Amino acid sequence: MLNKKFITSLAFGLILCLTGLLLSSCGSSGSMMPEEASYDIAYEESYAPDADSEMREAEYGSPELKTAVNGGAGQSAVRFIIRNGSLELTVQDTRETIKTIRELVNSVEGVISYSNVYEIKEGIYGAYLTLRVPQERFDAVMLQLETFGKAANIQTGQDDVTMEYVDLESRLNNQKAQEARLVEILEMATTVEEVLEVERELYRVRGEIESMTAQFRYLSDQVAYSTIDLTLKEEIVPTQTITPGAFDRIGERLREAFIGGFNIVLRGISSVLIALVALLPLFVLLAIVGYLIWLLSRKISAKKKATREKQAQKTEIKS
Repeated sequence: MLNKKFITSLAFGLILCLTGLLLSSCGSSGSMMPEEASYDIAYEESYAPDADSEMREAEYGSPELKTAVNGGAGQSAVRFIIRNGSLELTVQDTRETIKTIRELVNSVEGVISYSNVYEIKEGIYGAYLTLRVPQERFDAVMLQLETFGKAANIQTGQDDVTMEYVDLESRLNNQKAQEARLVEILEMATTVEEVLEVERELYRVRGEIESMTAQFRYLSDQVAYSTIDLTLKEEIVPTQTITPGAFDRIGERLREAFIGGFNIVLRGISSVLIALVALLPLFVLLAIVGYLIWLLSRKISAKKKATREKQAQKTEIKS
């Protein structure tokens, strides 16, 4: 049984958590925000040690990545924007262009998160790349990419995730406050039943904190780094012009052609043998039917011959 002191403390803690949730909901849904309100990526000081502030800034992105929109009465609200773009480039050499793109992405401290180079037809290559670049360098990178070839189907877009970001941050802070309160209540527990009950609730709250933290980091990464989908394809040289690489790898290509033709012949012979084996029962049946027909025709011929001989004998007797 829980003692009266523990029940009172637990009830008081739950009331404080519910009050905090209501206040945060009202604050996020209201049209006016206090001057002190700040939706930085880092957690509030009351819920995270000051020593971790630099680590959180490096993990979630610096405030310069946010787009500020000034409001009335000297107030300001921070906007969180996810930017993305896509374009197609027709280039002279796909693999050389990829090297140039990699150098560009490295220079802005971005990454190529996906790369796929494929052969459109013999000697002609294409590629599909996904680039992740810092948001503040997004426009500059898009303009630079357009100079690497003939650009087409250029598209850019953005998604305002401010409400989702602020709501997630607020709920995460409330969960961390509830965790701190539960830790205090756990220290006040005096029986095994009390300890187990509080630990169960603490385990649930910490699970939600881990899930929200993962969502928060993903959303922060999407805001900090923009995504560019890039399609490359080589310009096809008209057949009327002489291609300098027409005899490239000629020896290897001839060897591959000879081996390929030899394999075709072997496959043809093996196919014929397989077909003959498969038709063998049919050949046996046809042979039996043919033999029976031959016996029947021979019997008929013998009977006709005997009939003719009898008629000839009768004719001789009459004469």
